[in-house]
Amino acid sequence: MNRRAFLGAVGSVASLGTFAYATRAGGETLEVRVWFSDRAADYDNVPDRIREYLGRILDLGFWTVELSIGGTVPVSTEDGAQVTRRGEWPLAIAAGALGARDLRPAADVNLLVTDGGMRRAPTGYGLPRVASVGGARYIDDLEPFDELFGGAGGDSESGAEPDPRRIAPMTDATRTMQVLVHEVGHALGLKHEHGVAFRAGDAVVATPMISAYAFDPDHETDRSRCGTDYPDPTGRERALSFAFSSCARRELAAAAGQSRLVNSWRRP
Repeated sequence: MNRRAFLGAVGSVASLGTFAYATRAGGETLEVRVWFSDRAADYDNVPDRIREYLGRILDLGFWTVELSIGGTVPVSTEDGAQVTRRGEWPLAIAAGALGARDLRPAADVNLLVTDGGMRRAPTGYGLPRVASVGGARYIDDLEPFDELFGGAGGDSESGAEPDPRRIAPMTDATRTMQVLVHEVGHALGLKHEHGVAFRAGDAVVATPMISAYAFDPDHETDRSRCGTDYPDPTGRERALSFAFSSCARRELAAAAGQSRLVNSWRRP
């Protein structure tokens, strides 16, 4: 796809989203729809894991999350980044919005999951209202949300409340799901600087919008929009948080038409 066609596709999607926001009550519902490449659709657990994780992570108190499965779409590549960077996925969404394709876009986030590799960055890509990510095979292996973080009532054996920071060890499965959340954040307007990294015991923990960039010595930004510095990860364990930072939540609340942050996330 040439640059003009790509920019036209992105512009069509952005226009669709602007119209949708202008014609409904601001912030009442966050509409997210997920599609799968043919290969990604072969993994039985993937839809349930995405529903569990995205549904809980995006449930921030200032909107109702409406998450649906759009079905399977043919793609020319399983590369989770290139399918959007080259314009294929944005153009498909734009065509669906214009009635030229049997694909009904969501107003807020249109996510495509492929079975692309997760070893070599970029592994996903996010634009306004459009996102894609690879790694379906790893999502298929991910534990259910409540097994990884504990249910609403805490650990049934210890009685402890679940950690609101939702910290998990860094594995192929958890990293893939966090990249998925990261790209959804981009689709909602968040930037890398809306992520924070912090120390928890012997580990440096990265929230979704900074993700593995927190562990990259060549990462150019050393301070987040939350006003915190990124700690040096040298010699420390690496872990991932599945809770958006406070400044990310403020940004999303503002986008939802809210002026206050509900259930504030606190950095240790």
